[in-house]
Amino acid sequence: MRTQISTLLLGGVLFAAPLSLLTGCQPDIPQATSADVPAASAQQDDVSAAPASDSDDSDLTGPEGGDFLTATDPETDPALKGITASHNQARAAVIPKPATAIPALTWNTTVVAAAQKVANTCVFKHSGNGYGENIYAAAGSIPTASAVVKSWTSESVNYNYNTNTCAAGKVCGHYTQVVWRGSKQLGCAQKTCTTNSPFSGFPTWYFWVCNYSPAGNIIGQKPY
Repeated sequence: MRTQISTLLLGGVLFAAPLSLLTGCQPDIPQATSADVPAASAQQDDVSAAPASDSDDSDLTGPEGGDFLTATDPETDPALKGITASHNQARAAVIPKPATAIPALTWNTTVVAAAQKVANTCVFKHSGNGYGENIYAAAGSIPTASAVVKSWTSESVNYNYNTNTCAAGKVCGHYTQVVWRGSKQLGCAQKTCTTNSPFSGFPTWYFWVCNYSPAGNIIGQKPY
């Protein structure tokens, strides 16, 4: 696993708002050390993370017996609304288009609980919890769920499907995890943190975690 960090604190710009960082598991794709990512725009107000969602609606189970929700917006945390749909829109729009469509990710409450556990640590690093994982941090404004996913999927322009590599000096492993065909279940969480800020001068920051089951970015394989 290679952990890459992208930040808007490039070119000597300090204390700019909003700020963002993101990182994802990408073991099989050569990466550079940093790249610019879009910043989320929202009011610069604190928010509190809601509890992990819960449901009993499904006959499918995750790796620990978690239930699925299959509604368009299955997330019960308002801050997460649309995050599943944003993932699935990206999966439906991959280029080149596969002969068989990539199946939609399905919300899984066990995976949600795992993601919330990571978010609650307020430590910007990968958990190693066995799931695929994309993480994102922001300060200065509160990102929307769609902005978080867009920060990952915008890397599609950096990914060469034919060679299964990123463009030189670019990052694309967050995108490949989002569209990884073998990943079936999704669980995301968010937390407003006041400790361990990765942003100098911003003690309050916003931590987002998405876990994927089964994990993607397997060495030697293409995402779809």
